[in-house]
Amino acid sequence: MYNSAYIGTLEALFTALFVSFAGFYVVKNAIDRDLRTGVGQILATTPLRKPLYTLGKALSNFAVLTAMVGIMALAAGVMQLLRHEDLAIHPWKLLGPFLFIALPVMAVVAGVAVLFETIPGLRSGIGNVVYFFLWIAALSVLGDIKGWLGTNDLMGMGFVVPSIVSACKATSAGCPTNELSMGFNFAGDVKLWNLTTFRWEGVHWTLPIILGRLMWVGVAFGFALLASVFFHRFDPSRERAHGGAAAEEPGLSPALSTIAGEEAVRSPVLRSAQDTRPSSILKGPTVLQMPSAARSFRFGALVAAELRLALKGRNRWWYLVAAGLIVGGLVSPLVVSRGFLVAAWIWPLLIWSAMGTREARQGTDQLVFSTVYPLRRQLPACWLAGVTVAVMAGGGTLIRLLVARDGAGAFAWLVGALFIPTMALALGVWSGGHKLFEVLYTLLWYLGPVNRVPGLDFMGVTGPGGFGIARLFMAAALGLAVLAVIGRRYQLQN
Repeated sequence: MYNSAYIGTLEALFTALFVSFAGFYVVKNAIDRDLRTGVGQILATTPLRKPLYTLGKALSNFAVLTAMVGIMALAAGVMQLLRHEDLAIHPWKLLGPFLFIALPVMAVVAGVAVLFETIPGLRSGIGNVVYFFLWIAALSVLGDIKGWLGTNDLMGMGFVVPSIVSACKATSAGCPTNELSMGFNFAGDVKLWNLTTFRWEGVHWTLPIILGRLMWVGVAFGFALLASVFFHRFDPSRERAHGGAAAEEPGLSPALSTIAGEEAVRSPVLRSAQDTRPSSILKGPTVLQMPSAARSFRFGALVAAELRLALKGRNRWWYLVAAGLIVGGLVSPLVVSRGFLVAAWIWPLLIWSAMGTREARQGTDQLVFSTVYPLRRQLPACWLAGVTVAVMAGGGTLIRLLVARDGAGAFAWLVGALFIPTMALALGVWSGGHKLFEVLYTLLWYLGPVNRVPGLDFMGVTGPGGFGIARLFMAAALGLAVLAVIGRRYQLQN
């Protein structure tokens, strides 16, 4: 029965599940924001202690996530009225699950987000990917731990499900005890089951259950305090050593000279853009005519420059792993080679996620966007550099497919090589950051190629039956390309 107890618990469980995933990426920027805005350098000069700072950041993250939970709690009351099975709203039964199920999960997420921001290896896009797999592991591992934690798993299913099953058994002797669905229920041929209803008055919030949920709040405080151990208190030397935002000095993009032509870079306008001396500031405006610069433009050189930018900072180990994936895809049997392709097209994730955002992040957007024909020159060059990375990373599997004369597989491979950088460019241009692509692509990569769901397999690794979906992803790539152009045009106009 959709009463206050069931609606509140159902919404609290789904909120804990999905907001713990998406909410992490929303709040994982608190320390980075202080660093980028210069507030961190001011705070570093104060007597503020590191544990107090990281704890404060965790609490601010928790406040943001609590606001999301509050909106879901209000929606639960509206849902009960719309469902129209039980119009009697009981505030405690409706809101109690949000308090004891969802909020402890949000506290853990808030603490983990601060911890990830203070650990050098996890503060960047790698941390976004690591959290995705950590989230999946938490769902599968914590619920299987027996003993006291078995009834107090992070998501709260350990004490919710037995309570629901007990109420069902008290009503019907044929109540299933080994299967529970809290979403849509369909029989064969997409027909609804003929379901009967029973009343469940919610979890009886005993002291042991409440203390168990408070234990997760304590775990969240532990994560926040542990973050203070790794927190460097905005030390510029530590930032440069780890390649953080402080190490990214604003300057001209290496591709800028190719975009505008060599004569344009030698012009007074772009020279004064780099010159911060008072004398250059006092100079009057200079109008630049560059017809010769437009004639000297070389698109191939621009693509090469964008490719150098994309690969900048990768160490020898990165290239060794990439080479190993290429060779593995080339010499392995075709079935195994497709597995190498799955790994090869997640390895350059951080390269693709920078597409469309690099100019704004490095402070060169006004310079790049003011050059000759940036929409028809720089944007296609950036996209083609991303496609080049995809072709190089998955080249071994492509050769293996061509040798096996697998035309459908080669077509699916081509679609994947075009779809990935196009998705990265469109999401980067519209979101202005790298998180959205890293999260959505990792999710699509995990659900489709890794778990071999044919409808989401944009690489064609599921075999002949999965190649038909390649046409849909080709259409999606074209749509994303249009969105990228529209987004960049909007940036140029504003």
